[in-house]
Amino acid sequence: MTSAEQAGKLRSALADLPVAVGLLTGVAVLAHWSPSGPASGAAGLAWTAFLIAAIVAAAMRAMTHADHVADRLGEPLGTIILTISAIIIEVAAVCAVMLGSSGDPDIARDTMFSVIMLILNLLLGVCMLVSAWRGHEREFNPQSSNAYLPILITLACITMVLPRFTRSNSGGWMSDPMEVFVGTSSLVLYGIFLFMQSTRHQTFFAHHGVTERTTEPKHHAPPPLGRSVVLLVLALLAVVAMAEGLGGRTRDMLVAWSLPMPLGGILIALLVLAPEGLAAIGAARRHDMQRSINILLGSALATIGLTVPAIIGIRFVTGVTPELGLEPPFIVLLACTFLVTALSLARGRVSIMQGMVHLLLFFAWIVTILDEASAPV
Repeated sequence: MTSAEQAGKLRSALADLPVAVGLLTGVAVLAHWSPSGPASGAAGLAWTAFLIAAIVAAAMRAMTHADHVADRLGEPLGTIILTISAIIIEVAAVCAVMLGSSGDPDIARDTMFSVIMLILNLLLGVCMLVSAWRGHEREFNPQSSNAYLPILITLACITMVLPRFTRSNSGGWMSDPMEVFVGTSSLVLYGIFLFMQSTRHQTFFAHHGVTERTTEPKHHAPPPLGRSVVLLVLALLAVVAMAEGLGGRTRDMLVAWSLPMPLGGILIALLVLAPEGLAAIGAARRHDMQRSINILLGSALATIGLTVPAIIGIRFVTGVTPELGLEPPFIVLLACTFLVTALSLARGRVSIMQGMVHLLLFFAWIVTILDEASAPV
């Protein structure tokens, strides 16, 4: 074996070090080992920071191996593998936090809403700014956003808006038949969309007439399929196990520091969006807005389409009923976000000004959270 081959194997082993560390940490979490003391103490904060860093690192490696598997399998199976891998990370994190949050009924809703606001405002706005920074509008195929947005808006409305106005239960709760309908319809509609995306409607998500896009060069052939599959499974197991340990600590820290509870949903959303968010921003830097939009809107749709059935299933197993209906101020922000996103993506072109508007909505959301927390009870 040459020195170059040995160096290549060493680099490959070091690259997967986060997976090994994540697995060991996940085993410790499942064995209920953690530093003693409150979550707001020095040891608790250090452990929480380590869990967050390990989850992000393992999730990044999981998406890398999923990309390798997709390259080996080709389309449409490759797209399905990538999507399912990302969904497992997102659903596992949300459900683990819900189970570990001492019965907090709002954490699932706050996390899903945070995912939508982060994707459609922060990440989409940043991608628009990065891609169009030199003063040029960037093009993409508007058929993709036209396919994503109607389904995303519909699922978000029946999941997080309708429960606030139904009369079967007060507040943002749903009756049992309503929960079954919402969970089943979300799963079925997303399954149909995934099938259409990976078969007859593949051209909706490809570039058409985009001349300013630069393609990412191919460097090396992907690793062997068997190795990539094994490492992908191990990385996903590590993320799921560590997310279970992060659940209870998030709420304890927010309570200890007198911070608004929705900030816990934002933290979890940032964790689950880290791999896809960085991938979308990287594509925008290459002026590939088509890939950025596919990643971001696909992630938002997958989060609602599969997280809702998962948490409703957990509700019937554990008895922890989730409150999915948003409060009125956040319904206004959600409606404004969908309207602005639809207008921004309608022409198949994005600009700096559009990115600034999306970022303004993001900061308006943060200010609203703080304002609601400071309001007298």
